[in-house]
Amino acid sequence: MQDDVFKKEEADRWFERNKEGLKPKEDLILRIIRDYNLINKSSKVLEVGSSNGYRLARIHEEFGSEVYAIEPSKEAVKDGKSRWSFITFYQNTLAEFDERKYVSGFDLIIVNSVLHWIDRSTLLLSVAKIDTMLKWGGYLILGDFQSHIPIKRKYHHKEGLYTYKQCYRDIFTSTNLYMELMTLAYNHDDKSLSNIDINNFFSVSLLKKQELYTELP
Repeated sequence: MQDDVFKKEEADRWFERNKEGLKPKEDLILRIIRDYNLINKSSKVLEVGSSNGYRLARIHEEFGSEVYAIEPSKEAVKDGKSRWSFITFYQNTLAEFDERKYVSGFDLIIVNSVLHWIDRSTLLLSVAKIDTMLKWGGYLILGDFQSHIPIKRKYHHKEGLYTYKQCYRDIFTSTNLYMELMTLAYNHDDKSLSNIDINNFFSVSLLKKQELYTELP
């Protein structure tokens, strides 16, 4: 499965290719957290696919929240632990992570550029684990290639792997247990808000976990 390949080797290779740019910095996710006043120093925040934890470091330094990371790359986790002792790392894929054994009840979970890598045989399991770990009233920030047309593309860094584009927020909102608060699309190639098309379409959604059913008399 793709999950196994990423845990064994490809996550490390991704980190090696991109590590120079993984530094605490301003980004759209931080802006959403700030603008919607999502967390404070008593909050627990989890990032799935955190790499070395660079974004969590910025979150902890700005908001004082407890920060946790799930990341399959051994090298990324090693690098993050050497930099930021306040981040709790779990070196694992989301599907293999035992959410019952470790901390849960998160106020905010960030899943950015993760779901399109996950093997389709473990996608729903991975989504279920995200839901289990997020407390009622908590927030989910979901960033991905959320195309309204399902697209499967060959992964150009390794033969035999694929990436999958689809509207991932619909998996959550279709349960009537997640309210969509906002979605912003941008050009993934140059991070601009212009010249967006099906090939570079990327969007970040903010969802709140709460029951949306209407009770009839």
